Amino acid sequence: MNHDSDASGIPAAFLEVLQCPKHAEALHFDGTQLVSNDAKECYPIINSTPWLLQNPLHSMVDWSIKLNHFSRVLGQEIQQLERELKNSQGATRERLELLLGAKQRFVQDISTLVSPILSAKVASKPVYDALSDRAPSTQNLLSYEANLYRDWVWGDEENEQYAELVTKALSAQQHNRVAILGAGSARLSYDLARALDPELLVSNDINPLLVFAAKEILFGQGLAIDEFPFHPKNIASTAIRHQIEAIKDCPGNLHFLFSDAAKPALRAASMDVVVTPWLIDIQPLPLLKFLKAINHYLPTGGLWVNFGSLVFQQQRESLCYSIEEIASIAEQAGFKIEEISEQALPYLKSPYNAGYRIETVWSWRAVKVKDVTLSESVDNLPDWIIDATQAVPNDSKIQSLIQTNQVYIDLAKKVNGKRSLVDISKHFARDYNVSPQESLQLVKEFFQKIAFS
Repeated sequence: MNHDSDASGIPAAFLEVLQCPKHAEALHFDGTQLVSNDAKECYPIINSTPWLLQNPLHSMVDWSIKLNHFSRVLGQEIQQLERELKNSQGATRERLELLLGAKQRFVQDISTLVSPILSAKVASKPVYDALSDRAPSTQNLLSYEANLYRDWVWGDEENEQYAELVTKALSAQQHNRVAILGAGSARLSYDLARALDPELLVSNDINPLLVFAAKEILFGQGLAIDEFPFHPKNIASTAIRHQIEAIKDCPGNLHFLFSDAAKPALRAASMDVVVTPWLIDIQPLPLLKFLKAINHYLPTGGLWVNFGSLVFQQQRESLCYSIEEIASIAEQAGFKIEEISEQALPYLKSPYNAGYRIETVWSWRAVKVKDVTLSESVDNLPDWIIDATQAVPNDSKIQSLIQTNQVYIDLAKKVNGKRSLVDISKHFARDYNVSPQESLQLVKEFFQKIAFS
């Protein structure tokens, strides 16, 4: 395979397996970006990484909005810390000063990391044709931020266990092309690129913060960033500044890709192995749809290796599968699971955090036994959002939203500058037919949230 790069910085061996995620066509570099043969579809290269989301401009706008939201939220936190510092003394002041300085740096560090999106160039096209390409609503800029520190600072125990799960599943066989879907900040990608020594390893994710951070560590000058443990052990652990050194020996076979794993940007049957770490239960699609997408990447006889939890985040209970159901779902998607194992492993065991989880981790190797057809629709949003001309359904979610907000509005309207919480709760109890004790508790909780927001 040819590893030479052209002006795009993308090696030929990598470029030849890429495809247009809309029409499954080959792509070529036109001097600025990747384009389809008819030049109708254009995809930017951001920070030397192909951005192969179906509607790239909208996804770039989406992540820019997420960055703006992050900056506003952190700005509010910083202002609150500055106010609290004025009345703080002793150890409390020491802790707040540490936290304030770290938060101020953090805003700048994250903004700098994600800045390539803001300056990227892409062929002009309407933003509003691309609502289907939004990142999952559960995915924001700091989703899985803790995994970055686990991968590159303090998580050697976990990282070694995860890499061993995959290498054991693949035994001593040679695999030329490997794709890791949901690779995050790419420690597993790095470990497998060295351990398996494939000709090509594609580290794929949809979160630019994690990808850009990994690129700074693996191919840049290293990374300075602050960690904020959820339950810090002591004042010094409230915020920890990490200086992550650059990796000096990153394999040349490791390449990054921005794409939605369910909308393949890699050509059909182009990978020998697909690895899905901690992914199948957190991605937003019903499992069968997602596994049909995994089927696309592999030839018959190709291997799919999975490990992680089975805590499905589907609203319908029928789609939250147990381990006993997995083999049947995989079979419908064209796979035969050969081995399934289970073990209890630590998860995000930070030395700075007062607690961590022990997860039951399921792992398996499955072989692709037949081709299946990709699901027609794998959008993260319903049709009536993608197509703004369709009617918005007046369903139970809308009715629940109306009812909830009406309660909040009613409570807010009862404030006239004279009534106490007891007075307001009496009106609330009468209006909503609840007991006085319950009413007072609900009213207190509502206004407590406002007071401390």
